[in-house]
Amino acid sequence: MRQIRMLSFLVVVALAGCGQIAVDPKPVAPAPSVTVDYDLAIVSVDFDPALQGNRLPISTAYAVLVAIENRGVLTARNIKINASLDRVGGERAVLQGSQSLSELAPGGIKVVRIQPAGTLPAEYATYELTVQAQPLPHETILSNNVRGFTIRVAP
Repeated sequence: MRQIRMLSFLVVVALAGCGQIAVDPKPVAPAPSVTVDYDLAIVSVDFDPALQGNRLPISTAYAVLVAIENRGVLTARNIKINASLDRVGGERAVLQGSQSLSELAPGGIKVVRIQPAGTLPAEYATYELTVQAQPLPHETILSNNVRGFTIRVAP
């Protein structure tokens, strides 16, 4: 399985006085062994500042870098990548943003930076970060289009 260094999505966070921020990735589906016309995959997500174990250093701004791969045999066009940070138990997204790629060649990997609108409230809470490549028409393998993380802000 291909490994790539995780890279960026910018999340501006106002976390005055927070003690710890834990980040736990959710399980990822294995890569399928079939050849298809279209198959986008979120292959990595990284944070800036970098994780220290499963913890983010305290900072006023965070970046999440998203690497997307075209595992299909045809060039993917009009690709949209969304990111959403939701408070667990909340009714709507705390932060969200998107970025588009005009095209991605078969086997190609590109890193995108998503600038979300808004700021994270300075409070202790648990959040879910979801990064998703919107499915292309006729794309059938959708399990690798999404990556998720649980983010806990604690004293």
